[in-house]
Amino acid sequence: MARANTREEIIRKGAELIHAQGYNATGLQQILQAASIPKGSFYFYFKSKEDFGMEVIDYFSAIINEIFTKYLSDKKIPPMKRLEKLFKIFEDIFQKSGYSHGCPIGNLSLELADTNERLRLHLGGVIEKLIAQIESCLKEAQAEGSIPMDLNTADTAHFIFHGFEGAVLHMKVVKSIEPFHAFRNNLLGYLNDVRQEVN
Repeated sequence: MARANTREEIIRKGAELIHAQGYNATGLQQILQAASIPKGSFYFYFKSKEDFGMEVIDYFSAIINEIFTKYLSDKKIPPMKRLEKLFKIFEDIFQKSGYSHGCPIGNLSLELADTNERLRLHLGGVIEKLIAQIESCLKEAQAEGSIPMDLNTADTAHFIFHGFEGAVLHMKVVKSIEPFHAFRNNLLGYLNDVRQEVN
């Protein structure tokens, strides 16, 4: 296995473990064993577990950003329908996982924001990029006249993301899609009311 491929495999296997059980609960030896890498090889590929954590955050960020981009940038359907479709896709993902893992960026934010400043700042940057994609979609909706021009798209995008993460957290606690349904239905109702203001 080439060095670059080995490094990617360690990140992928480590990310799977961290998503399932958390960053602090995942030991380096466990990661190496999952990736079938000899004991002691970790520091050949990463300077520290913190550096590895940065790479894992980037790994999760790439996956989630790809989903956001695929659905929020789909010019074939109206912007507000894109948001609806995005929520439906995440609902399907959460149901398939048995509501057990949730959002890896949200999980890491809860776990690390008070204990690791470097990882906290990196997570903050990832979150802002996701929120920016939501805001871009809202701005397109304004441009086409489906939501009011005086709607604060930055605040609304933050509100949507915060509601999303809160619903996912509650979903994990109750092991049910109902909190996510409540979030989605109330948000779509709110956005529909907003649309009525311009009609």
